[in-house]
Amino acid sequence: MIRVIIERQLKPDSFDEYATVIRKAKKEAARKTGFMGGELYFDLNDNDKIVIIAAWDTLENWELWDKSEERKVLTEELAPLMLNDETITILKSSR
Repeated sequence: MIRVIIERQLKPDSFDEYATVIRKAKKEAARKTGFMGGELYFDLNDNDKIVIIAAWDTLENWELWDKSEERKVLTEELAPLMLNDETITILKSSR
């Protein structure tokens, strides 16, 4: 199992629009093989910094989603709401 950490710095006052898009993203991801769930967190020191922690069964299934047309479209919808590009960190649970 892997965890995918996605960090996004939103523009001020853009969370409501962001939330609409991210709900669509979670629904799309849930249809993909290997998606095990995801949670959204706010940085305690910066409410415009969003951290998503998603669980995937394998790196390969995450990569299929990451490269999918659905995610590309959703990422393009999110881009105007963010101050910079998202950062992604992939963690595995054991060696």
